[in-house]
Amino acid sequence: MSDAPPSPKHDMTEGALLRITAFQGTVFTALGLGIWVATGRAAPDWLSFGLYDIKIGLLSTAGLILLGLCGYFFPRISAYLITMQRETYGWLTKFNSWRVIIIISFFAGVWEEALFRGGAQVWLTDHLGAPLAILIASAIFALVHFSKPVIGFVQFLIGCLFGVIYWQTGSLLGVMLAHFLYDIFALWYLLRELTRLERKETLGAPE
Repeated sequence: MSDAPPSPKHDMTEGALLRITAFQGTVFTALGLGIWVATGRAAPDWLSFGLYDIKIGLLSTAGLILLGLCGYFFPRISAYLITMQRETYGWLTKFNSWRVIIIISFFAGVWEEALFRGGAQVWLTDHLGAPLAILIASAIFALVHFSKPVIGFVQFLIGCLFGVIYWQTGSLLGVMLAHFLYDIFALWYLLRELTRLERKETLGAPE
């Protein structure tokens, strides 16, 4: 186990955590829209709601989950990645709540895509072209998670994937929906594995 101090979220109540998450999500979503408008685009064009967008979101989610499930074929790598995220996401085992998982996933999926795809990537594309814009926006996306290098690289790749989907489809709602649904799966899986790890350590601890 790490000797680093626990995350401040360990000391939060569920209500406080969700209020902070909602506030953060609202502010950064507004920032993403602001960047979009600052590029000269019309605010109503930022987000569309239609069957096409839902289809993009669901298909992208299915692909991401299939990629995530590939971890089952490499149990040692999967266990290594779970252990590395313990310091950052250990608070999940405290709350152990579907409500927390769903609300955090919703706001993360919305604000991260609003800011990094619907805002930063769009602005960068205007100045640098889409491929470089995707790389830079995804790098910033990974950095703001303050993860360890290996996890940060995985997050960078996921950011690139969302960036390409947005570039090719133009559907911000699609990547928001995919991010939201995938985060539900990822946090549920992480909670399950962290709980299993804690139980294993408790049972194996000397009396």
